[in-house]
Amino acid sequence: MPDETTSQPPRAHAFGIATALMCALAGGAVWCLLSLYSRSELAGFAFVVAVLVAWVLRAHGHANRISGALLAAACVVLASLYAFYLQAIAQVAALLGLPMRVVLRQMGADMALAITRTNLAGWNLFVIAAAAALAAGLMLRRTRTRQGKAQPPRREAR
Repeated sequence: MPDETTSQPPRAHAFGIATALMCALAGGAVWCLLSLYSRSELAGFAFVVAVLVAWVLRAHGHANRISGALLAAACVVLASLYAFYLQAIAQVAALLGLPMRVVLRQMGADMALAITRTNLAGWNLFVIAAAAALAAGLMLRRTRTRQGKAQPPRREAR
């Protein structure tokens, strides 16, 4: 993971948050495409999203912070919900024989969320929770300097 700096301006931190959110949504879309292609839910892809989001947030100065860990976990959950939401729309589109964009406009959000909730039950929920914990753990992991000494954790400015 890239070196994190403590002297980054607040604008860089905001850019990091926006980048992590966009990476989470892009990861959710790729996840959905891969799951449609493989005809399985691929809940394990949440670990790929977790590593990507943690890398982006660490690169933008959010490492060793509780807020960074919570943000990373939230991004993994967001990507998971987005992927399963798109999968629910694809399932209905396949059953009706309509394009996804037509189903997206005609299908209510409550129906898509009900299908998403059903698909998230059991093992998938456990895997996503484990991936969110991994993302949080990667954010709280101490980095090593070039001399091999661990950097102390940073306190958040209030």
